[in-house]
Amino acid sequence: MTMEISLQFNFKEANPVDFNVIQENWHTYKLSDGSKIKLKLALISIWRSRSQYNPITGEPLYWWNAPSLLSLISFPESFRGEPTKVMPQTPDDMAREVKEVVDFELLGKHDEWNVYTLSDGTVLRLRLNIASITRTSLHAQTGEPIYSTSAGQPNARLKIPSNLIRKPSAAARGPQGSQPPSPAYG
Repeated sequence: MTMEISLQFNFKEANPVDFNVIQENWHTYKLSDGSKIKLKLALISIWRSRSQYNPITGEPLYWWNAPSLLSLISFPESFRGEPTKVMPQTPDDMAREVKEVVDFELLGKHDEWNVYTLSDGTVLRLRLNIASITRTSLHAQTGEPIYSTSAGQPNARLKIPSNLIRKPSAAARGPQGSQPPSPAYG
């Protein structure tokens, strides 16, 4: 039995949670246009609900902000251009500047997770989930091409201490007390 749980995170009933970075990985991608880039998730903030719990597992709900950072490693010299004087201000503006959707290949390890320990004892693991990479018609201050990524929700795993888990009711657990897997957070 598979259950989908969708809860709207209530920030008014949540507190920020401090965290330590145990491991944040850069991932190198070879692009079909001859360039190479590095991408990395960087956890900026995390919140834990004081009142919302997964009705199946009893785990408190978490929300986090972890944007991806992009670093251009190399590119064909023919891509160099005049620096763009006015940069796009909105995602729609940026979408109008797409020059080419490029295919990409992850170089190196494919199963590296970022690892964070939270001040409440929880361990959060995140992994980048890149959907597409585009080269834009824009150029940075030194003339290099500007790339844009589209990422889905990061893959996430939480290991929550038992003292933070509220035991769900028997009705919420389903038939014969079975518990489906925990839903995604973030």
